[in-house]
Amino acid sequence: MRRRSGAKGFTLIELMIVVAIIGLLASIAIPAFVKYIRRAKTTEALMNLRKMFDGSIAYYERDFSTRFGSAVPKQFPAAGLVLAPTPLTNTCCDEASSTDKCRPNAQQWAQPHWQALNFAVDDPHYFWYQYIAAPPAPVTGFTARAQGNLNCNQVYSLFERVGGTPGGDGVVVGGAGVYIENPVE
Repeated sequence: MRRRSGAKGFTLIELMIVVAIIGLLASIAIPAFVKYIRRAKTTEALMNLRKMFDGSIAYYERDFSTRFGSAVPKQFPAAGLVLAPTPLTNTCCDEASSTDKCRPNAQQWAQPHWQALNFAVDDPHYFWYQYIAAPPAPVTGFTARAQGNLNCNQVYSLFERVGGTPGGDGVVVGGAGVYIENPVE
C-alpha cells in the first residue's frame, strides 16, 4: 500500500488539547460573566438612591406653612418615622419567574412619604427600598436604603445614602458617596 504524503487533518492529541483549552477558558469566563451580570444589576439601586436623595433635598428646601400661614420648620419627608421597606423585605422577589425581579405595585408607591419624595418604581426591579428620616430639629437627617438578593441565597446587598443638616444651619449636606455591603453577594 502506498501512503499519501502531506495528508491533512488533526491528530487525537491535538483535538484533546484544544478541548482542554476551551474548557479552561470557560471555567474562568463563566463565573466572571455571572459576576458582571450581578454587578450590572446594582446600577438600579444606585440610580434609585440618587432619586430618593434628590427628592429629599427638594422636599427639605420647599417652604411649607400651616393653614393659618405660619411657617413649618424645614424637615425631610416622613420625619421621625422608620418606614417599612417597600416592597416588603423578602429573600428573592419572584422565584417563580426567570428574572427574579419584583413586580411593580403602584399602590405601594402611593403612600404619602413616597409621594413626598416624588419616588416610585414603575418597572420590575431587583431591590426593595426604605426611607428613614430624623425628626425636625436644628440638626436633622435621613437615610435612603436599597436592599436586594440578586442570587436568591439569603445574603443581601445593601446600599445606603445619607444626608442631613449637621451644622444646624439648614444647609443640606449629603454623604460623600454610597455605603455598600455585599454588592454582588
